[in-house]
Amino acid sequence: MPSVKTGRFYQSPQTPNPDAPENKASGLVWHYGGAADKDYDRNYYFGRTMSTVAVHDGMLFTAEYDGFVHCLDAKTGKKLWQHDMEADTWSSTYIVDGKVYIGNENGTMLVFAAAKEKKLISTIEMKGKIRATPVAVNSTIFIITENPCRLYSITKN
Repeated sequence: MPSVKTGRFYQSPQTPNPDAPENKASGLVWHYGGAADKDYDRNYYFGRTMSTVAVHDGMLFTAEYDGFVHCLDAKTGKKLWQHDMEADTWSSTYIVDGKVYIGNENGTMLVFAAAKEKKLISTIEMKGKIRATPVAVNSTIFIITENPCRLYSITKN
């Protein structure tokens, strides 16, 4: 039987600090979140979420349930910007053609430039809660709303 070469296995991080001695054998590179400093506008940096992340050109985009969209440096975890959508979100960020799409409970689809500086390109009122992540295929983006339940297919003219 041929031998199998195994890769390095990492232990789980013991603390959120990647430089802590107890994390020496872990794969932790960085973390984002935790209790905020007293001069911050909220008491935490990143709240609970149901969203996944999207990564593009070294930037990581994600959202938290309370409606804050975050852009981080994917290598360092440093916050580049955040945006308060002023509505809860179940949706995940989705990147297509250099744009970040995310919907919220108020029925608004927000479109940002996938950039290190925040640039809100467009807000689209969909007249129904957006809980699912939009999806693009070829030149068409598909968006589902709830109350009323509708599936939209949007394409360039």
